[in-house]
Amino acid sequence: YCDAIHYPTKFIRGVFEDIVGPTPGYVISNGVRETFYRKEVERPLALKDKKIILFTGRMSKEKSHHILVKAAALSKYESDIQLVFAGQGPREKKIKKLAKKYLTNQPIMKFFSFNELNDMINMADLYVHPAEVEIEAISCLEAIKCGKVPVIANSPTCATKAFALDARSLFKVNNVRDLSDKIDYWFDHDKERLRMGEVYAKSPAVDSVEVCMDKMETMLMEVVENGQKQDYILQG
Repeated sequence: YCDAIHYPTKFIRGVFEDIVGPTPGYVISNGVRETFYRKEVERPLALKDKKIILFTGRMSKEKSHHILVKAAALSKYESDIQLVFAGQGPREKKIKKLAKKYLTNQPIMKFFSFNELNDMINMADLYVHPAEVEIEAISCLEAIKCGKVPVIANSPTCATKAFALDARSLFKVNNVRDLSDKIDYWFDHDKERLRMGEVYAKSPAVDSVEVCMDKMETMLMEVVENGQKQDYILQG
């Protein structure tokens, strides 16, 4: 019964339309804030020689932090890896308990302000998004905008996989070994990781909030104009 439906990704539009059929839909990203941009950031002494893997997301079951913890433990770089989990949530204690069991270096787990998170993204070597369920994942786009290569769960219920530019940035969902292999690949090929970071930073998937709001305004105006035409026809 709607004149227009806003979908943040093609994925979630497909989920709805597979059930109800075609809809008057507009696919418009929620957009990335201008707060996130590439910059040189000096690492603190404790992180100087670490291989930093970042994941931003609520600490809840569907985000699958445990998959990344176990994958890092299998990596040949395990003793050098520093996981950073940006966010909060009900699974925080369970994640910490798991990390103590598997990891040499305990994860940094905290809620970051926008400016702090931008610095953390720019310090990171790799962005991993293991979530099994996701409608868009702006957090992944924030990392991509800052020139970070992502490694994303190839889950049938996750829209984020569409941001991957090739198979090297995808791993089999909930497959710890496959994720660990992908992590090792990118750390084995530093020059390629940096080169692909440049490519990702120019990804067409990354739109600013301002651009996305312009698209939203266009959607609203089109609906109003179409509605006016329909009213005219009915009255005529």
